Amino acid sequence: MPRGQEKFVAIGDLEGWGYSNSDIRAYVASLSILQDCYPERLAKLFIVHVPYIFMTAWKVVYPFIDSRTKKKIIFVENKKLKSTLLNDIDESQLPDIYGGKLPLVPIENC
Repeated sequence: MPRGQEKFVAIGDLEGWGYSNSDIRAYVASLSILQDCYPERLAKLFIVHVPYIFMTAWKVVYPFIDSRTKKKIIFVENKKLKSTLLNDIDESQLPDIYGGKLPLVPIENC
């Protein structure tokens, strides 16, 4: 597949995030895999429900992110969640918990 032919948009929901349930090395490894094995496939990453404490961990991870990838990461304010996501994601493809029409199927039911 030629570079940049297909891209994806992702939503990273950090609701309930805390140091006790996080692994900085795993975040860095995930970013490395995306950048090295799937270059330029990410169109945008919307990070939602960001707890204040997350920004400390973000400062650790941020230097390891490629400059092109950094431009694709968008932190979304809770009060602008639906409107921001609907600017880039069709309502039929946006999960209903974010204001779209796509019902989420719990992983237990897959």
